[in-house]
Amino acid sequence: MTEVLVLGSGVAGLTAARTAAEAGLSVTVLTKGELAASATRYAQGGVAAALSPADSPALHFSDTLSAGGGLCDPEAVRVLVGEGPDRLRELMALGASFDRTGDGGTGAPLALAREGGHSLARVVHAGGDATGHEVERALVAATRNHPGVTIGEGWLALALHVEGRRVTGVWAVPPASSAPAGGPVLVPARHVVLACGGAGQLYSVTTNPALSTGDGVAMALAAGAAVADVEFIQFHPTALHHPVMPRPLLSEALRGEGAVLRDEGGVAFMAAEHPLADLAPRDVVSRAIARRLVDRGLDHLWLDATSIDDFPRRFPTIWAHCHDAGLDPTRDWLPVAPAAHYLCGGVVTDVDGAASLPGLWACGEVASTGIHGANRLASNSLLEGLVFGHRAAVAIAAGRTGAEPTGAMRSVPLDDLPVTPGPTNRCSPVLTSDPEGRRVRVAGLRDRLQRDMTTFAGVLRDGPGLDRAVAAVAAVDADVAAAEADGVLSRGAAERDAAELRTLLAVARAVVSAASERHESRGSHHRLDFPEPRQPVERIVHFGPDRRMRIPAGAAVPELER
Repeated sequence: MTEVLVLGSGVAGLTAARTAAEAGLSVTVLTKGELAASATRYAQGGVAAALSPADSPALHFSDTLSAGGGLCDPEAVRVLVGEGPDRLRELMALGASFDRTGDGGTGAPLALAREGGHSLARVVHAGGDATGHEVERALVAATRNHPGVTIGEGWLALALHVEGRRVTGVWAVPPASSAPAGGPVLVPARHVVLACGGAGQLYSVTTNPALSTGDGVAMALAAGAAVADVEFIQFHPTALHHPVMPRPLLSEALRGEGAVLRDEGGVAFMAAEHPLADLAPRDVVSRAIARRLVDRGLDHLWLDATSIDDFPRRFPTIWAHCHDAGLDPTRDWLPVAPAAHYLCGGVVTDVDGAASLPGLWACGEVASTGIHGANRLASNSLLEGLVFGHRAAVAIAAGRTGAEPTGAMRSVPLDDLPVTPGPTNRCSPVLTSDPEGRRVRVAGLRDRLQRDMTTFAGVLRDGPGLDRAVAAVAAVDADVAAAEADGVLSRGAAERDAAELRTLLAVARAVVSAASERHESRGSHHRLDFPEPRQPVERIVHFGPDRRMRIPAGAAVPELER
């Protein structure tokens, strides 16, 4: 039995794996794709940390809370901004190379960029706009050949294995080449670390790769672990409007270098929306764009980056995306529209990454640490993965088995949790006598779910639209059940497709139910029928697919709602 089983191979998962292995623990990493194929490598902007003499953790703390819409946990944010610089330096010591000023030599100061919501330049980047790729490269290199780490690529995790009230492993489908006749297998572990990323594939327009299907959140919901704040889906305001998926991201660093959003008449409109104008927090910019798109019947606005000098060298990834779309950023305005980008909530953890079920941990986008609140500050995500992946591994190595009432976990009734259901979705294979035909059918259902979520539970929401979202999710769920009940067992690609669809449905139910109940606008959750925030500030915490409670943030716990 492995001591630490890590699900996911992005910045959070590989940081946890490497830190645990360095502490002498046996570690297994299972990842759905290849080891280097995570959402981390798509990150362009960089890693935010208070490194310059003009900056401080206190200022970074303030900016994070300002972006978070009143729902950030101050204790967790203090941990992030206080430990972030050291974790970043450790990453550089592993070999990650970030851009520097002057001649770019190792002795030159780091080049710092400013992004939306930040009061000054504090974002380090690599290759201009390829930071995630460099972070992933360095962590993969440091982990792949570590003697204490066993790596399994191509595994699809389906469910947590719970004995009593403790998580003791995961049910997972091995790669097709090695799958036994019995289907999913139990991978036992003393500790399971969820680092599976987000759920951008809930939406038809997203910056997330195809593997971002909310697996960790769905498994936690099925096992009865606390999950919170999933209604807060951050939409990146400036995805390139181009028929390719995932949508190419036009980093906020462009606006930090002087790029300006313009409407269809060429008017720069953000100065009228927020004091920070084009560098306002992401939720503000996304809403400003979405309102104009809806009101004027448009499908995109424009980003004018023609003032940026030496664009191809400074932003080579974006330049390549634009070139592929037939655009020249030095001459052309770039068509942009919001795209689903980041899940601000997830599996609730304390400040050491421990979830509400003993033996279960979470870090990175899958987790709800309290860092992001209702809206993530730009470039805090890679930093969160470094800090909380490290903290989870250190806590496990120190002998911790369960959560403590710190950070976001203060809102969870650890001494009176609902009874944990038994393992579900253990096998859940697709039922089909026509694997390829059924795979097409599953793809059609997934596309329908994504389009309905985009239309009715996207940037701008209201009661009637969310009612339609609830009905749409239920309709797809019913069609999946009907498809499964009409055939014979088959494995392979069709089975994996259907498993991912069930996962997306579980997360979609949680998102639309919480969004329907939250009768206010806060951060990335905007209700046209409830346009103002309300007091007291509350969190909606789920304990299973159909059990949730509303909890005043940081306050005593009320009775469980059904």
